[in-house]
Amino acid sequence: MRQINFSCIFLVLLLFSLSVHSQNAKEFFVSPIGTDKNSGSLKSPFHSLEKAKEAVRSYLSSANKDTKHPVTVLLREGEYILDSTFVLHPEDSGEKNSPVVYRSYLNENPVIHGGRPITGWTRLVEELPEISANAKGRLWVASIPKGWLFHYLFVNGKMSTRSQSNRDHWEKWNKDHAAGIPEKDGQLVTFANKEQLKYLPSSGDAEMFCIMAQYGVIGNGVVMDVNPEKGSIRWNSRQVNLRASRNAAERGYRFENALCFIDLPGEWAVDSKAGKVYYYPKEDEDLLNAEVIAPQLYELVRFQGDESGKSYVHDVAFKNITFKYTDRLPENQWPYSWLMRQWENVDATIYLTGSRNCSITGNKILHSGAYGITINHFGQQNRIEGNEIGYTGSGGLFLEGYGPGTLDVNKGNIITCNYIHDQGLGNYWHSPCIQNYQSGGNLISYNLLQRSAYCAISIVGLDPDRMSDPTFAIPGTFEGEVQSWNMGQIRFNEFPTNIQEGIKNKTFKFDRQTIKPYIHSDSNRVEHNVIVEPEQILHEGGAIYAWCCGRGNSWRDNIVFRSSGFHGSSILALDDLAEYFTITGNVIWVNGVADCGTIGVRPSERGNIIKDNIRACFKPEHADNAGGNLDGITHGFYRTETGRESVYALLKKIKDTVHKNGGWPGDPKTGIPEPNEHVKTIVEDKLPEGSHKTIE
Repeated sequence: MRQINFSCIFLVLLLFSLSVHSQNAKEFFVSPIGTDKNSGSLKSPFHSLEKAKEAVRSYLSSANKDTKHPVTVLLREGEYILDSTFVLHPEDSGEKNSPVVYRSYLNENPVIHGGRPITGWTRLVEELPEISANAKGRLWVASIPKGWLFHYLFVNGKMSTRSQSNRDHWEKWNKDHAAGIPEKDGQLVTFANKEQLKYLPSSGDAEMFCIMAQYGVIGNGVVMDVNPEKGSIRWNSRQVNLRASRNAAERGYRFENALCFIDLPGEWAVDSKAGKVYYYPKEDEDLLNAEVIAPQLYELVRFQGDESGKSYVHDVAFKNITFKYTDRLPENQWPYSWLMRQWENVDATIYLTGSRNCSITGNKILHSGAYGITINHFGQQNRIEGNEIGYTGSGGLFLEGYGPGTLDVNKGNIITCNYIHDQGLGNYWHSPCIQNYQSGGNLISYNLLQRSAYCAISIVGLDPDRMSDPTFAIPGTFEGEVQSWNMGQIRFNEFPTNIQEGIKNKTFKFDRQTIKPYIHSDSNRVEHNVIVEPEQILHEGGAIYAWCCGRGNSWRDNIVFRSSGFHGSSILALDDLAEYFTITGNVIWVNGVADCGTIGVRPSERGNIIKDNIRACFKPEHADNAGGNLDGITHGFYRTETGRESVYALLKKIKDTVHKNGGWPGDPKTGIPEPNEHVKTIVEDKLPEGSHKTIE
């Protein structure tokens, strides 16, 4: 009998399908081996995304309305190395139910990235006095364009370690610094240990990574004016000013990116003034044949609407594309227009501002210098689905509405079935997998969220005290400017005149009721998410966190799994002014104590409905230390169970739904052990604070 070749039949059917589809859609093709002089067809593809955008725009503006077809830009296999951010404007938009789609061709893997290869590595033979004893004779050096400062380096696709003065847990960092008052050229900082400054450069390449005030108030201040004799530097940051801490434990610093700090394999430093990068290779790395890449762009794709003209980028989609390698902007160069919450870097590999009904689905967004995706200011009915967002310098995804005021235009977005993991690699540890600031009515569901430095999901606004502080409202003075950098972009001019005058005259102060009309992080639904091993670095934030929110948010049927306790936090944390929440059906398996309760609520909060939650694998020694919050057991916030049956029952329901929608990208393991697997328990011991040991 003649054998049937099913692969040939499939290919014929696929080509027929594509042929039929092409009759109903306008298609342009792009390939790394194409040229922009080509026609943009499958056989004659363009080379650049810019040329494809130009062709799409020309078609959209010239096609007859009755004959206009959906438009698709198909990217062929290979790397698209961008020299500048790919920007889409309102005129690049599609139409309702007929979007402009940028996507991979068939099952090919196009990669858009903002990195640049670094080649020409040689052994460093120069005997420089700042080289550590460990690194002598082991360093390699390569030339780069002068002035190119970057904050990440990748060797054979893996992120290498930027040199640093201290590798201990942050609670053990040096605390011998004292900060002066903020001035236009930065804050003077003095140190008891002057010796550490001996070889620290003043060029602005090095940073002082500092934790201040409390756990998560973090800055990467640029180091200038180093004076070893006086033991001083200048801290330069538009994001945050150095200031006092609640207690001595919640502060500390280390320096990063200086040749003198390289002393272990895998570490590097860049000297942008000299145009040199130094690297201490690992044993298995051959720099003569390795792929070494540093990022050059801060954003790869930007959706740039025109809010003043009420003209938005709409009905544009990106599908099945890999995006990687972006940098983060030094804090002394941050635009004053950025939201500066003292904790995170709000930039992103894919940045949407002034967007409506756009979608980002099935993509990989990796090695971002800041966030993976940010939906800034006006952002409505956008869909972020089925993406992998991993290894980011700040957080995973940011819904960033306007600061407190009457403008409420970031809402109604859907964040679903994404795999978001490994955040805070650029030192922005207080950035979660999913951050919501002043954005309402969003659905955050069926996401797999793993290994966040801080919490997994955060919903926040701003507190009455800061909104009532007159120094925030007085422009034109340096003190006012300094405060305004850190104030969450409050929109004072939108307040009634009597409130504006009352704040300036200190006769009006916001309270929990009068603040509500200006806080827009409300009516968000956080449902069916799987959260695994959050709070990897900081000791606060829990798994899901809320602070100073609007009303009507709900957390339903989420799973939290962690193999150790939560230090300094509740697992589900309702912080100040987190009111009128519905929290139900969540299943929590945490093998240890939650210092502030399993579900922590301030006693002063109103209108919360918290019931039918489960704390599984409960042990007497894990009983809640309420920490000033309401005790969940006493007030019926949850019931306790032994074993993990409830975890697996809810996990199965969640996974069944996710698989019906195509599964999490890459089919990752959830990180929750199987029923027959032993869970390692991480417990506190008698070592210094912040140290842990693992026991079987």
